[in-house]
Amino acid sequence: MVDGSRPVNPRSLLALQLMMAAATCILTRAPAAAASGFASARFGGEHGNVTTTNPTALYYNPAGIGFSDGVHLFVDGTLALRHVSWEHPSSPLDPPDPAGGEGANDGKAELFNVFGAPMLGASARLGALALGAAVYVPFGGRAHWSQNDAFVDHPTYPRAGDGVQRWHSIEGALTYLYGTLGAAYRLGPVSIGATANLIRSSVSSKRARIFNPPEFAGLPVTDAEGRADIDVAGVHGSFGLGAMLEAIEERLWLAASYQAQPALGPMRLSGELTFTDVDGARGTFDVTLDQALPDILRLGGRFRPTRDWELRAFGDMTRWSVLRTQCVALEGTPCVVTSTGAYVDAGGVWLNLRRYWRSTYGVRAGASHWIEPELELFAGAGFETAATPDETLDPELPDSRTLSGALGARWQLMPTLFLAGSYTHIHYLARDNTGKSRLPLAEPPTRRPDGGGRYSQWIGVFNANVEKTF
Repeated sequence: MVDGSRPVNPRSLLALQLMMAAATCILTRAPAAAASGFASARFGGEHGNVTTTNPTALYYNPAGIGFSDGVHLFVDGTLALRHVSWEHPSSPLDPPDPAGGEGANDGKAELFNVFGAPMLGASARLGALALGAAVYVPFGGRAHWSQNDAFVDHPTYPRAGDGVQRWHSIEGALTYLYGTLGAAYRLGPVSIGATANLIRSSVSSKRARIFNPPEFAGLPVTDAEGRADIDVAGVHGSFGLGAMLEAIEERLWLAASYQAQPALGPMRLSGELTFTDVDGARGTFDVTLDQALPDILRLGGRFRPTRDWELRAFGDMTRWSVLRTQCVALEGTPCVVTSTGAYVDAGGVWLNLRRYWRSTYGVRAGASHWIEPELELFAGAGFETAATPDETLDPELPDSRTLSGALGARWQLMPTLFLAGSYTHIHYLARDNTGKSRLPLAEPPTRRPDGGGRYSQWIGVFNANVEKTF
């Protein structure tokens, strides 16, 4: 976090170009990965925030690179461990289990998944102007649910072995890969910045689904269940804006940023739906998925009361209220349903997932202490509200208010090389919406099985990064 304006030599600029070429190659060829849930931006650890000056600022606040010095190359890796459980009681809104299939649709479902993602970025300051580029995944997640051992080898209903949550999710993946170019301009104590993002979005999911009899469409009918696989993708754009003020020289920095919605509003992904009915017959169709992801407003500050202490505080608002539905329809068919969720064009809309999410608000505070000039210890804590109301909560995207705590260290190995590592534990407060789910009360294709039950979840995030300066 050093202020300066020394010129950048051509060799440093060449290193910047080569690093970004390597970043693009790694992230586009490697399997997509994300930290957790929908909003998964944990790259940079406690130093990934709205007041940072390292290359993660290209997402959190592009104005930050205006306070950088020279060339910075940044390589970051995140490894996440996620545990979720859902205890679902028998619901009077669902059809009864068939004889011999008792317990197929109620009981406990669990998942424990491990996954990771890289982030690569670079910035270069040339006098008052700073330029940067980065590749990262700020939205994404993975889920693969454990099986229900009581039905894995069942002679009549082996598909119930995929778990009581299978009507909502058996496995799925969300990946929103950003490629970002940005610039910041420094005017004395003020820096302003902007970015342009190219976003490659992909969504895949597998769930139980019945196709006949139509009067039970969207409900858990164990003796008629098939499988539905969706795999869609698309490319869109967005932008980011930010500002940072050095209010007290080398002591106090204040910052604000805005990250626009992917696609700048509603987005459409295209791909295939493959279904397998209860008798094993298969069909594949070209489909689209319509949805909207949020824009994000961030505010924060950091304060250096002494040379060996720094205090930080941040807040953000993520406008998840734009995610009303996720609608899957045959290619060329409008994703339109009535107010009750019923078909307008019979057969055109395959699935309409009511979300009706709410905007979320988060606050974080942190501190750093340099026990030696080369060794920084840091800690942080945070709280965030939940996006999903009880009425539409389901195991596919479980959500709750969260408490988080982080510990880590950053070591200056040599004058131009830094290594950092941290662990963040995210605890989701227990949530019970039994009897509150409204999913089965809609008409097909919006009707879905009851999502009521007791939810618990935690995520452990390991982060490590290397920063090289020139």
